[in-house]
Amino acid sequence: MKGRPAKKILHIVEDLKVGGLEKILASIVLSLDKSKYDVQVWCLARGGHIAQALIGQGMSVRIFNLKSYYSPLQIVALASFMKEEQFHLIHTHGYFASTFGRLAAIWARIPVVVTHVHSTYHDYGKRNLLIERVLSYFTDRIICVSQVVQKFVIEIEGINEQKTCVVYNGADIPLIIENPEKIISGKRQWGIEQNDIVVVIVASLTENKGHKILLEAFKAVTQFLYGIKLLIVGDGPQNGVLKSMSIKLDIDENVIFVGEQDNIQEMLQISDLFVLSSLFREGLSIALIEAIAMGLPVITTNIGGNPEIIKDGVNGFLVPPGDADRLAHAIEILVSDPELRELMGRQGRKIYEQKFTLSRMIKQIETLYDQLLASKFNADRA
Repeated sequence: MKGRPAKKILHIVEDLKVGGLEKILASIVLSLDKSKYDVQVWCLARGGHIAQALIGQGMSVRIFNLKSYYSPLQIVALASFMKEEQFHLIHTHGYFASTFGRLAAIWARIPVVVTHVHSTYHDYGKRNLLIERVLSYFTDRIICVSQVVQKFVIEIEGINEQKTCVVYNGADIPLIIENPEKIISGKRQWGIEQNDIVVVIVASLTENKGHKILLEAFKAVTQFLYGIKLLIVGDGPQNGVLKSMSIKLDIDENVIFVGEQDNIQEMLQISDLFVLSSLFREGLSIALIEAIAMGLPVITTNIGGNPEIIKDGVNGFLVPPGDADRLAHAIEILVSDPELRELMGRQGRKIYEQKFTLSRMIKQIETLYDQLLASKFNADRA
């Protein structure tokens, strides 16, 4: 494709607040080969922190501020904007943006349509499933972030397997040489003693992420082990409830709420083990990928795509969702065994390098784009 005009690519999303889906979209659009692809991002409802970050890095981001997804006129208007830009391929993310964006793309006769499914949605009703199935006929490829998501798309949504492919989420995290002084100063910033063991969770403070179960488990752990801190990274509607719960459990001196952080790697670097206590619906957690890339052993629930990242007993432990006792026991094992933490951390880094690097994800997506575009435009010329 050298010397040819760049293909115009549009990524569509509902908004770009801080979250796993949004981080993956940002990683894709910033990493695509600029000599081959001219990329834009459209936010249908609103922008957000990641939208501003993309704009700051020179990405073309357009925010439409749509108030409703039920207006045919808005679909027609969006289609007209697509026609003006003459996109070669659109790539949609999330249910609402994928529904609205694909309808507009059909109207605008966009040559190639790709949709990205980031999770399993077992709360879909019959209407949602029917919409997904109908739109799949006008979609060239459905990217699934994990095998469990692909299984959901095929078996629950009833979509032809040939339409789907699995592209694991990826992150760009170089191997960091441990810097004891930086770790000590990082701990000091949050009032953590040098020899304290730090358990960290990075997740939005929502019911699904299971923070309440984690606090119950941590209460049990502190009954037997001392010099242990729980670092809660993230924000959300459960913030006040969780802070009150930590006080009620009398563990508030051991639990540190740090809110949203721009540099997650710094938080992981001062931590000894990572926990993700999700109760349901995990497509393929970017937080888990970042944790194993940083060489942390992981304890997470055996749901969704988690077992595709964490191998029980190899780079961490899998526990049943909602089981505070099993979670506490797993934490106790790793807190008490530094050699096991180090061994699991090394195994996790190996798994990351084999399956979950950013370069691997981008190579797969670019190959998919090139194949679909070549097939479409070669067919048109034939």
